[in-house]
Formats: sequence, structure tokens, C-alpha cells
Amino acid sequence: MTMWTSLDPADVTVEPGARTSARLRVRNTGDTVEEYRLSLVGKPSGWSRVEPDVLRLYPGSEGTAEISFAPPRSSDVEAGPVAYGIRVDPRENAATRDVVEGRLTLTPFTETRAELLPPALFGRFRGRARIAVDNLGNTPLTASLVVRDDANRLTFDVKPNAVQIAPGRAAFGELVVRPQAVRWTGAEESHRFTVAVRRAGDDTALDLDATFDQRPVLGNWLMVAGGLLMTALIAFLVLWFNFSPTIVSAAKEARATTAPRPAEQGGGGELPEAPPPPGDGGAPTPGANPPGESPPPLTDGVPPPADGGGGDGGGGGGGSGGGTGGGGSAGETAPTDAGPGGVAPTRPPQDGAAPTVPAPDSGGGASSQPTAPPAPVRTAPPWRAGDAPELVVEFAQERLAALNNACTLKPGWTRGVIDGATRTSLSCYQRAVYNDGVENGKNSAAIFLTDTEGTLGRATFTSLWAQGITPDKVKAGATTWETTQLMAAFWWAINKGFDAHDMDVARTNARYGIDHFRSARDKTSTSSTEVAAHIKEYQSAVGLQPTGIADWATLRKMIGGSVRR
Repeated sequence: MTMWTSLDPADVTVEPGARTSARLRVRNTGDTVEEYRLSLVGKPSGWSRVEPDVLRLYPGSEGTAEISFAPPRSSDVEAGPVAYGIRVDPRENAATRDVVEGRLTLTPFTETRAELLPPALFGRFRGRARIAVDNLGNTPLTASLVVRDDANRLTFDVKPNAVQIAPGRAAFGELVVRPQAVRWTGAEESHRFTVAVRRAGDDTALDLDATFDQRPVLGNWLMVAGGLLMTALIAFLVLWFNFSPTIVSAAKEARATTAPRPAEQGGGGELPEAPPPPGDGGAPTPGANPPGESPPPLTDGVPPPADGGGGDGGGGGGGSGGGTGGGGSAGETAPTDAGPGGVAPTRPPQDGAAPTVPAPDSGGGASSQPTAPPAPVRTAPPWRAGDAPELVVEFAQERLAALNNACTLKPGWTRGVIDGATRTSLSCYQRAVYNDGVENGKNSAAIFLTDTEGTLGRATFTSLWAQGITPDKVKAGATTWETTQLMAAFWWAINKGFDAHDMDVARTNARYGIDHFRSARDKTSTSSTEVAAHIKEYQSAVGLQPTGIADWATLRKMIGGSVRR
């Protein structure tokens, strides 16, 4: 042997997320100058290092190298002892290489995350949800699931009521919520309850706040319909009894009179003459058309113009025609100036109201107005003006209302709906992001590559969620609200297809965002190896180097609306 080695200490203990070190001593016992290359072998090599990794020693001299261990606080680093080795490779005498063995003990740590999907339930007789429990620690987890409500007005069924989870894995429980009393009529009633996730051997619990909105069995629409039906029935009965024909018996009349019956007269009398039929000299029937003419046709429910000739329809013209008058709009029917027997002229509109078109005087009923179609319920981006209310749209409104710049959404908007004020603020924000990227280079200016102006799509959601994130707030091991923002932004940027589960996750993140802006209640998340993997996936999708670190280049891509396409 031409060298002597010593490791001090040979057995060290470290907590994941912390740092420790050991010292390696190497002595050159040969008679020539030797260079020793040092390297780590074993499981800790991924998060350990040797400094320096090369020792150049003269005969009889001794050198020292420091081995530092920095295991991440992650479920990938399991608790317990881990063997490692330090290989010493002499350059001149390769045959005398040696491996100095040591042992590193990793202490256990616990970290649990739980979610209720969805956090807001509704129903008439029951509501269903899933309880997701993630084990982010490095030891197996046994947790019990307990549900309670302070008012004691709900009953709960949880299956299973306890879960066992390996490190880095997740488990789910099914929850069914039922009200103790059925609500038949009245307004919707909200019940608050709490889901407690308690780790075995730990008195503290992770509480999840949730609500169950109990709807009445007989909703307001049914009460209104019943009231209308009852009103119609009463009106029908009143009309029937007031206007029913009086039936008189001919037998009673015959017995009451002293005149002989026709059978007893033996046919001696003559029958009275029938009344003459209406002829040319009779009075005309009110509302009847002249002989030989058919009633005038209707066009789209509007009576035809009187015989006054077509014209361009000036501001006060008496004729009617296909042209539009001064100050009118295309498609409006000009009022007619018909004489007696024609259609009465319409009254000019007041205060900008639409002109009133009279119903045709043909003896028929009033024409029914077409009802507006219901707003479409959209379960995937993008959301547009006219869509039904949606929770993710409400988050975008809260975010726009908190901008504090020229694009801020002013009070008066309708929750969950892209109304006029929301569309104006949204378009202003999208143009500002694009212009800031093009003119100042502060983002990727890719928001309009996926979304159109005034609509809420994946690029706009990614940009809204990424606002306010800085690299120092989402570094490895940090537990911050910005990490929750980062994960929500990744969700919109990476997912191209949406199913029911994806929308549940999107709505859960939206609820976190609404709570943050409305009640300053933050949902914090921990930046772990799972977050780093998502960062790499996003960086690869938008053309960046996949480092797994949320640096400024990555955040500028997200703010600019760069998404997987």
C-alpha cells in the first residue's frame, strides 16, 4: 500500500433538508509524488459532494477532503441508515485504489397534505365528495378521517375512515353528506362542516373547511308554476260559471202554456217563414273582407304596409317602404299611415326605446315572442360572454379587481359571468401583457397565440395565476402561497384536455385564489421534487432548458401566456 486513509466520523446523522459533513484524511506512504482522485459511491451520491475531489501529495505528506451531505426534504429520501463509500484512485499506482466505507442515517419527518374535492357540495337529499390525502413525508402514514358539523344538522358516511399511505403516495376516501331534515320549500340553506385528517400518534389534525348547500325539493320555479296553474284554474272556473249558456226545458214550456200542441191541431196551421238570408242589401259583418278578396298576408308577424307606395322613408314620411329612415337602423319597419280600415300608425319611440309594432287586426290572437335560449354551460376553456356562471371565471374577476392599475375591474360586476365590465377589464389586461412583452421584453407576449381577446382561455389563466411570483418565493423547500400559485399556473399551461376531474382541480384552485383575494386566507404549498418535475415539464414544453428551477425566464414565459400547444 502506498497510502493511508481515515474517515472521521464514519457514522453521521442528518435531517432531510439540513446539512452535515465528514472528513477524509489521506496520507502518501510511498516514495513518489502521487495524485489521488476522490469520488462518492452509493445512494447519497446524488445529493453529496467531495471538496476537493483531487489531492496531490508529496511522499510522507497528508491531505484532507470534506464530504458534505445535503439530502432534500422529500418523500424520495426514505428514513433510516444508508451506506456510502468514498473511492480513492491513485494516478500512478492504480492497483492500490481503495474504497473508504461510511454510514449516513436519515431522520424521519412527517408532512401531510389533504384536499376535499370539491370543497362546496350541494344537493336536495345528499352530497358526494372525495377526500385526497398526500403523504409528503419519508415514513409510512396512517391517518384517520373524521367529519363533524357544529350545528349537528348533518350526517356523514366516510369510506374508509382510515387510510395507510406510503411515502410520496396519495389515498382517497369517499364522503357522503346527508341533511337530517329534508327541506321541501323555501330558500337554499348552507351548512358548514369540517373534515379532520389526523395522523396516528399525533394529537394535532389537519382541518378542511367545507360547505353543503341544501336545496329545497320544491324549488321556486315549481312554486311559481303551481301558482300560475292555480290562477289559471280559478280564472277558468269563474269564466265557466259566469258565461255558461242557460238550458231551458221545452217540456216545461209546453206544460206552462195553454196553446194546443201541434199534434192536436191535426196539421191545420202553417209553419212560420224562415228569416231571409243575408243578401247584398244586408248589413256587412264587422271585420269581414270584401267579397272576392282574401285577407292581407303577414310577413314575420308584422302587418303589410298600407297602399301608400314605397319610399325611402325619411324622418317624417307618410309612405312605407323597404328603405330606412333618417336616424333609423337597418331591419326596422317604417310606420305606415293607413286610413280607415287599415293598420293604425305606430307611436314613435321615446327615450331611445324600440318602436311599438301593432298587432294585425285580423281577429286572431297576439303573436308569441320567442324566448331567449339558456346560457351555455361550459366545462372546458375558453369561457366567453354569455356563458353560464362558472367558479374559475369568478377567480379571474377577483384577480382583475386586485390589479391596481388602468385595467382594474371596477365594482359592479356579476360573479362568475363575463359581463360588459369584466370583458373590458379582461381585454385591457390581455393587450397590456402583449404590449409589455413586445415593447419592453418583460414577457413572452404569447397570450394571443392561444386565446382571443375578451375570452378566458388557458393562456390568460396561466398569466393571471403567475402574477406576483418571484423566484425566491418558490425555491426548493419553501412553503408559500406563491407555490400554490405556481402549481395552479402549471395546471392551466400543461393540460390541453379537460375532463370532470380536471375541472374539479381547476375549481379547487379557483376557490383558493378567491379566498386569497376576498378574505386574505392563503393556501400554502411546499416546493418539492414534484414541483420541480412540473417545472421541467413546462420548460421543455415552451422551449426552455429543463432545469427544474422557477427562474425569471420561466416566470416571464408564464406571465406572457406561453402554454403547451
